Amino acid sequence: MRTVFVLSALSLLFGSSADDKVTGRVFDSSSKNPISNVNIYFPKEKVGATTDLNGNFQIEYKFDFPTTMEVAHIGYQTLYQTIDKNSSIDIDLALKKTFIKMDELVVTATRTKKLHKNVPIATEVINKSEIKRSGATNIADLLAQRSGVSLQTSVEGGSVLNLLGLDSRYILILVDGQPINGKFNNRVSLDQIQTYNVDKIEIVKGPSSSLYGSEAMAGVINIITTNDLFEKSYDFSVRANNTENNVRNDGFGSGSSYLNFKINQPFKNLNMSLNVNLQEINRDQSIELIEIDLLKKQFLESILSFNVFENHDLSFKVNTYDQSESGKSKLMVTNTKIQRNNLSFSHAFKNYTQTITSSTYKRNYLQNRPWGELERDDLTKESFVEYEGLFTKKIGKTDINSGIEIHSASYSSDRIKDGNQSILNKSIFLQTSFDVVEKFNFIIGIRNDDFSEYSSVINPRIGMMYSIDKNWKLRTAWGKGFRAPSFMERFIDWNHAQFNYSVQGNSQLKPEISNGTTLGVEYTDPSRHQISLMLYHTDFSNLINDYVIQPGLLSYQNIESATFSGLELMHQWKVSNYFNSRVSINWLDNRDEKNNPIPNTMPLSINGNLSYFNDNNVRTTFIVKWVAPYLPQEFDPSKGIFVNADKKLNGYAIIDLTGSKVFYDFINVRFGINNLTNYIDNRFGPFVGRSAFLEFSTNINKGEQ
Repeated sequence: MRTVFVLSALSLLFGSSADDKVTGRVFDSSSKNPISNVNIYFPKEKVGATTDLNGNFQIEYKFDFPTTMEVAHIGYQTLYQTIDKNSSIDIDLALKKTFIKMDELVVTATRTKKLHKNVPIATEVINKSEIKRSGATNIADLLAQRSGVSLQTSVEGGSVLNLLGLDSRYILILVDGQPINGKFNNRVSLDQIQTYNVDKIEIVKGPSSSLYGSEAMAGVINIITTNDLFEKSYDFSVRANNTENNVRNDGFGSGSSYLNFKINQPFKNLNMSLNVNLQEINRDQSIELIEIDLLKKQFLESILSFNVFENHDLSFKVNTYDQSESGKSKLMVTNTKIQRNNLSFSHAFKNYTQTITSSTYKRNYLQNRPWGELERDDLTKESFVEYEGLFTKKIGKTDINSGIEIHSASYSSDRIKDGNQSILNKSIFLQTSFDVVEKFNFIIGIRNDDFSEYSSVINPRIGMMYSIDKNWKLRTAWGKGFRAPSFMERFIDWNHAQFNYSVQGNSQLKPEISNGTTLGVEYTDPSRHQISLMLYHTDFSNLINDYVIQPGLLSYQNIESATFSGLELMHQWKVSNYFNSRVSINWLDNRDEKNNPIPNTMPLSINGNLSYFNDNNVRTTFIVKWVAPYLPQEFDPSKGIFVNADKKLNGYAIIDLTGSKVFYDFINVRFGINNLTNYIDNRFGPFVGRSAFLEFSTNINKGEQ
């Protein structure tokens, strides 16, 4: 009896032996040549495979017919094939080449899966292929290459990101749809998020607090790493990087090293994944303003997904990130240790998905004199627990989704009053998307956030897309956004002895409010090119600004208003069968309440890249970013204001070159030269001159279930 029970349990967990077999071949519709490495995926069963060198694939699984098969490959139009019991299980599939891929699924703009071409909210997608061609190892470096999403390095540490001209405090950064715990100077440190495990990045432009609440005043950047595919695969890569200055002074061994590997192992209804990233970065010693000499990063993530019971999908994800920084000068020795731990459990049943997330963050900053005297020992801790429930329903041509969030956060620091503070936020949102007539699609949403520390905030959004014909689309949206004051802005109590000033928080601060509109037109010819123009305008009120209480004593207050306006022009063009190009132009006009330019706004920037690839698996990409002349400003803590620099910065260009070659269909050799012209500005950045990297990677994809 016990044996029968055990066998029954194993059968339930790993599936019955009576599996169906689906085989087929994938080929180019024009040349009829087989296509390798095509992704074959069954969304309902969450199983799949990839084609071999001859374009063949085979999947064995207990399918729930009828079912849909998704066939996707870079440079080809995605094919959706319905299979039922009467269909042949040996299938020939022809893919059509396409340059602009608009039929991929995106989730961030509406919190539901929609084809990119059908989303009424302006959304930009950076896909896996673009990420690889960029040569960037972290999200900060990747975004720094793009126009409209600018990034400036702060000499104090971290990065200042701008989307549509707005500071990163007003941009919500998500990883797999979940917020990131632990911020430096009220901003997410994007250099702590590695690109190796990223599948794609979705950038939603315009206020999005109607879906995501606080911080989504300018938009949302969702870094998507998860892959639902139950497929056996092994990925490994190693990279060496160094600056020209380091090589000249200390030789090749003075550079940085990167190691990454990922293992994905399916067992019928169970899938296990393990990701590991290790980095050791030696800073260029010519950068005097940055007090970090050696930087070490370790990232470990484990994911367990399974669908044991019918219509139930369960997923556990655990990851940990550790970072240590050390620096030494004649007068000071510094050490910073950062640790972030995340645990999430997700359960999906038919139309309802619920997720429980727990996250902890710790940052310890030490300053010692070379002779051993302790100058500073600052410890900061953050933690949160969040429950999220999402409901989706499709009725005819109308999509309805709603959700609730309960978020409890605590913050402790040597720099805040009483050492520890906490807050509870309860939220509810509702959104609907529908077609009024065949060519008009509308989206309407509203969200209420109720905070334990101050009154609730309500944020609506309305969007519309008009499909003029099969090539032309018009999109417009209006929405409100807000950002809740941070723990540091409300409770900081800190004496910055090194610069002879103190900062006191203001517990009476109110949420910052935004009111924004976007209007865009887009033309797409999937076989040749795409061009889009977007105008945007955002009004701000209750902006939190620092001010001087008395000389040497700063605080925060809600006094300032501002307007942010601009346009973004983007063009992608398939020059020939071997050359692709992409150009984006971003113009900004950001003004405060006195009509003065917002400090450090870059009015005009242009980004372009030209990619070459051939039939021998050789790829080369030039990436250029040009910034027009502008007048930078620096913050004077004694006066509490920004002061103009002595003169304008001249226009400058940053040029990067990357290339790759695939050997034996699974060994990839990549190289790159960053900042080719060796442009450096020791005062305002960029601080790092010419550098180069060499990377070896391999991907072994078994495609067996």
